[in-house]
Amino acid sequence: MVNDGTWIYLQRGIQHVLGWIEKNPACICREGMYQTYFFYTIDKRRSKEPILIYYKDIIPVESHLEDIDYHALQHVALESGDSKWFYDLGAKRML
Repeated sequence: MVNDGTWIYLQRGIQHVLGWIEKNPACICREGMYQTYFFYTIDKRRSKEPILIYYKDIIPVESHLEDIDYHALQHVALESGDSKWFYDLGAKRML
C-alpha cells in the first residue's frame, strides 16, 4: 500500500508521467491490489483534473531528491495547507 501524497510514475503509452496520488475514499477494498487512487500531475501535456487509477498501475519513484527539491516541495506543502506533509518532508530532508 502507498500513502496519500506519494510520488509515483504512471505509464501512458511509452511515457512515464510523474505525479502524486491520494486514496479514493469511496473505494473500500480489502484486497490492496484493487484499491483505487486519484492521480495528479503538473505535466502540462496532461489534464489538470485527477484521473482514477488502480494500485497495479503504480510505478514507484526512487527517492533521490536534492536538498533544493525538498525545499521546493515544502513550499508546495505550505501553499496547499498540508502541515503534515511539510513536517514529513522536513524529517526526510534531515536524513
